[in-house]
Amino acid sequence: MKESPQDVVTAPYGTWSSPLSAAEVAAGAAPIFEAKFRGEHVYYSTKFPEENSRTGLVRTSLSHPGAGERILPETFNIRSAVHEYGGGAWALDPLSEVICFVNAADQRVWQIIPGRSPHALTRDTSGLVRYGDLHMTPWGLLCVREDCRSTVRERAIVLITRHGTTRVLSRQSHFMAWPRLSPDGRLLTFIGWEHPNMPWDATSLWVTDLQASTSGRVCGVLHGVSGAATSGEGVSLLQPEFSSPTTLRIISDHTGQWALHSLDLAEAIAASPAPRPVAWTTEDLRPVLDTGAEIGGPLWQLGATWHLGEGDEIWAHSQSDLAALVRARTTVPTTASATDLDASATDPGAAASTVETIATGGSIELHDLGRTHVLLTLKSPESSGALCAVDRVTGEIREIAVERLDAHDDYYSRPFTRRLGGVPVVIHPPHNPRFAALERERPPYLVVAHGGPTGQATADMSARMSYFASRGIGVMEVNYGGSTGFGRAWRERLRGQWGIVDVDDIVTAVKALVADGLADPKRIAISGGSAGGWTALSALASSDVFACGTSYFGVTDLMRFIVDTHDFEKHYVDGLVGAWPEAQDELFSRSPIHRTTQISVPVAIMQGDRDPIVPPNQAAQFVDMLRLAGVEYIYRLYKGESHGFVRTETIIDSLESEFRFYVDVFGIPRSRRHP
Repeated sequence: MKESPQDVVTAPYGTWSSPLSAAEVAAGAAPIFEAKFRGEHVYYSTKFPEENSRTGLVRTSLSHPGAGERILPETFNIRSAVHEYGGGAWALDPLSEVICFVNAADQRVWQIIPGRSPHALTRDTSGLVRYGDLHMTPWGLLCVREDCRSTVRERAIVLITRHGTTRVLSRQSHFMAWPRLSPDGRLLTFIGWEHPNMPWDATSLWVTDLQASTSGRVCGVLHGVSGAATSGEGVSLLQPEFSSPTTLRIISDHTGQWALHSLDLAEAIAASPAPRPVAWTTEDLRPVLDTGAEIGGPLWQLGATWHLGEGDEIWAHSQSDLAALVRARTTVPTTASATDLDASATDPGAAASTVETIATGGSIELHDLGRTHVLLTLKSPESSGALCAVDRVTGEIREIAVERLDAHDDYYSRPFTRRLGGVPVVIHPPHNPRFAALERERPPYLVVAHGGPTGQATADMSARMSYFASRGIGVMEVNYGGSTGFGRAWRERLRGQWGIVDVDDIVTAVKALVADGLADPKRIAISGGSAGGWTALSALASSDVFACGTSYFGVTDLMRFIVDTHDFEKHYVDGLVGAWPEAQDELFSRSPIHRTTQISVPVAIMQGDRDPIVPPNQAAQFVDMLRLAGVEYIYRLYKGESHGFVRTETIIDSLESEFRFYVDVFGIPRSRRHP
């Protein structure tokens, strides 16, 4: 209900009362992860907060969307653990009513037909054999398999038949993603990469001929590997998709930003089974769609989608400060001259594209291309997230399901993007319809460093950010050097400079925010999770602009991180700081655990006791060092939580504790807070 003007109270920032509680932030969170069409039905996976935040599957209708039907029994939780971050954990069979999914507890692939009980498709290995990036084909379920039964992780592209038999198609790379079969089933393509690269550093495209005399022989490869994670000279190739039996559409950043290209496979097919595969280079890639923003992003989770296509029609998600949904047609213009037409017949790259922007927002996730509609999740400064169907002809947007059901929309801050000191930021200003600030008072601010550090802060209306903003504490998220969405050069600024460039960019943005009169320089806090926690703690140790800071499961000790962390990120630090033992001094000196004597303000530490990525010993030992250095701190260790909190009670306690921490440090009298 909207407040009337006479209800507005003038009160200091930080004392504003808000009905947007931590319980509402936690209970209302039902993010939609993936969605697929099956005829008129729409299936999507989402969290059920009231069921311990398990991920389930919902079926609703395109023509009559509503609450939908829950498909899986409560004992099943959809989640893949491949690369620890998972992704692509379920798929629909196009030829039947069968749904395949990965169950979190045992990591087995299960099958279910709506209305019946699920049954296992793969054998029980106590969760040591995992499956992800599930993709249904007419020949069976294509997926990435990760075997953790030995000290060395073994991965393979496998095809699982409807009867549960498994065929290994490739073990070509240490890491693999996006397995796809050509429409005729002859070719397998996928993206692979090796240590020490991460998938946004350098990847390779592999094409295998499954019908060659030696089945599974590689017939073509495009290597984007630089040879060393520290060089910054690699090419990141993402999401190959067949547009015909002999053509791929693939994302590449060799031009400076991720954009869509095509690759002709005819030569490799004709040469198969030659002793040596055809070796493509980026010069063989033909431009298809470049929006000026990034069509692509960091592959933290398998199954990510940035482009969908059918025939000459392409739908793509483009991201920079804001996100855009674009529709393109790769057709020759009707006004083309005879010379132009002749050129296009021999050079596919010469064909022109008509591009339309269909929708814009803070962030977009593409899901599926149906017969009449495109499925996507759309978030904006005015909306916290909804699953939408976009008409392929008219571009009309229809809402299918919402990610939140909030009773207090009026208390949500509407974020906007800016460049402060040349650094891209997202600002969630203080906002509460019942309160106005005191004259000439500047608001306190919470500065948030996103994770990754290859993540990106987007201008999405956020319950979490609004929890602070509705109480009179503004929030600024910073896209420091290393963030995605702004081209490879911006991403590469962090190479070898983690803990330096990210901190410098954040401090630059904070000083510009203060100089513009938007924040109180004496009441600024910093917070971050995972890699953002590292940046927050590094900023406390190397600057004097923050009154306090909070780290959620943040990296504190690089030497221990290298030893303890999982395989996917085992060499991530090589490119961010340097490889051990050559960079031993830097790894030691930049670690916040060895810089606690340089921290002079209070620190809050939030940690889960089952975190496989940043193990809890990092937080525990950091707290010990804070104690020895005489630094004031609060420490919360949450049982059963992993890397990212999911339990309702944990989210409530950590959020309320963080807010009280800032109120106390900023000197905001609790007695003056209004009911």
